[in-house]
Amino acid sequence: MSRMDDLLNTAPCGFLSFADDGKIIMVNATLLHSLGYEPGELQGHHLETILPTASRIFYQTHFFPLLKLHGRVEEVYLSLRTKNGTDVPVLVNAVCRAREGVVVNDCVLVQMRQRNQYEDEILRAKRAAEEATLAKDEFLAVVSHELRTPLTAILGWARMLKTGTLDESVAARALDTIERNAESQSQLIEDLLDFSRIISGQLRLDVGRVELAPVAEAALDVVRPAADAKGIRLQAVLDPRAGPVSGDPERLQQVLWNLLSNAIKFTPKGGRVQIRLARVNSSVEVTVSDTGQGIGAEFLPYVFERFRQADHTTTRRHGGLGLGMAITKHLVELHGGTIRAESHGEGRGTTFILRLPVMIVHNAEHLSAVVTEQHPLAGEVRAQPAEWARLDGVHVLIVDDERDARDLLITILAQSGAGVTAVATVADALEELRIKKPDLLMSDIEMPDEDGYSLIRRVRALEDRQSRSIPAIALTAHARASDRLRALSAGYQLHMPKPVEPAELVMAIANLTNRGQGP
Repeated sequence: MSRMDDLLNTAPCGFLSFADDGKIIMVNATLLHSLGYEPGELQGHHLETILPTASRIFYQTHFFPLLKLHGRVEEVYLSLRTKNGTDVPVLVNAVCRAREGVVVNDCVLVQMRQRNQYEDEILRAKRAAEEATLAKDEFLAVVSHELRTPLTAILGWARMLKTGTLDESVAARALDTIERNAESQSQLIEDLLDFSRIISGQLRLDVGRVELAPVAEAALDVVRPAADAKGIRLQAVLDPRAGPVSGDPERLQQVLWNLLSNAIKFTPKGGRVQIRLARVNSSVEVTVSDTGQGIGAEFLPYVFERFRQADHTTTRRHGGLGLGMAITKHLVELHGGTIRAESHGEGRGTTFILRLPVMIVHNAEHLSAVVTEQHPLAGEVRAQPAEWARLDGVHVLIVDDERDARDLLITILAQSGAGVTAVATVADALEELRIKKPDLLMSDIEMPDEDGYSLIRRVRALEDRQSRSIPAIALTAHARASDRLRALSAGYQLHMPKPVEPAELVMAIANLTNRGQGP
C-alpha cells in the first residue's frame, strides 16, 4: 500500500475512485466503514452497486455527463446504499484526473451529519467572533463615555474659574469637583494601561514577602470615603497571623481595593460590605461580600471576562469600563492564586473568594469598623462673563443623573441669567414639564431606569402642545456620529458632546429659544 493510500485511509471523510466505465478502483477505509463493507469488497464492482435507484438515475443523466463535460462536479447531493440496504446522504465533490496514463474520477464524499457538524462549528466560531467584535465596539463606546464624563466637569469648571466671576464658596466647590473627577479619570486610565500590559504580556510583579492584613487595611482606608458617602457599613475581620504570601504588595492592594470598591459601587445606601482574611488549609483566603444588587445567573460565568458588562445599555446605573474584574483575575493568577464569584441572584448580594498560597501559618483575629459621614458643599454665583450671550427670561430644565454635571450646568446657565430646574431622572423631568412649562429641555442620554432617548420620545408624545414641542438638546458623553444621528432621530433638535464649551452651550440655548440677547 502506497503512502497516498495510507493518507486516504486515515482521512475523516470518504474517498472513492472509479473509471469511466463505472468500475470502482479504490475506496478508502472511512467510506467502507460507513457503508458496512470490508476492505477490497467493493473494488472492481460498478459504482451503481452502492447507488439507490434515484441516485443511479441522477448519476447516469446528470452527474457523470457533467463530470466528463467540465472535468469536475462540486457540491452535489447523493445517497449511497449501505451493505444492509439503508441509505446514507452524502455531499460529493468529484474531479477527473489522469493517473499513470489512465483517466480516473476521484470523489470526496462527506456524510451530511458530518457536514452539519462542521457547519455548526463554523457557525459557532463565527458567532463568537461577531460577539467579540460587538463587545469590543461596545467597550470602546463605554471608554469614550467614561473618559468624557469626568472631563466634562474638569474642563467646564476650569473654564468657569478662568472667568474670575465665581465667588469663594463656588470656586472651592469647583476645585473639589475638578480634583475628584481628575482622580476618577486617572483611575480609568490606569485600568486601561493595566489592561494593555496584560494583553501584551508586559505586566510585571515586584515579588516579596507580603502580610495581607496590613494590605487589606490599606485598601480599606482608600475606600472608606466612598463607603461613608453612601452610608455603607464596612466590616473587617482580619487574621494578622493568617500567613504571609509571596507577591507584589502594591498589586495585591490593587486587587483588594478593586474588590472592595466594586462591592461598594453595587451596594445601595445603608448596606454592608465585609472583608474577611483567614488561613484555610495551605492557603490564605480573602472573602469580600456585600448586601448589594447581586449577579444574575446568566452573567455570573462572565464576571471575569474582558469586554463584558452585565449592563451595557444607556440606562445602566453604574459607570466604569468593566475591566476591573478581568484585571483582578489576571493579577490573582499571576500570584498563583484563584478567585471566584458567588451570588444567589439579583438583589441577594455577591461574594468574591480569593485564595493565595500560604508561606507560614499564624492565627489571630482582628475586627475593624467604620463610621459614615458626608458633607455636601454649596455656594452662590455672580454675573456671567461679558462675552457670553444672555438668557434672561429663559427657563431651562436640566436632566442628568450626575450631580457634578448638574452643578456645573446650573452655574453656567445661572451666570447667563437663565432660570434653571435640574433633576436626576426621567420621571422627575416629566413632572417638571407638567408643572413649570420650561422654555428648553437639556438632557443627558445615559441614565438609570430610563435614558434620554426614552425621555424625548415621551415628551414628543405628550398631549400638551407646548410641552410636546419644547426645544431639546442632548448633552451627552456618547459622542459618535451614530449617537448624534440617534439623538436627532429620537426628537432632539441638537446633539452636543461632552465636554462642552460653556459659551457655546449658552449660545446654542439662545439660538434654540430665540430669546437670547448678545453681550
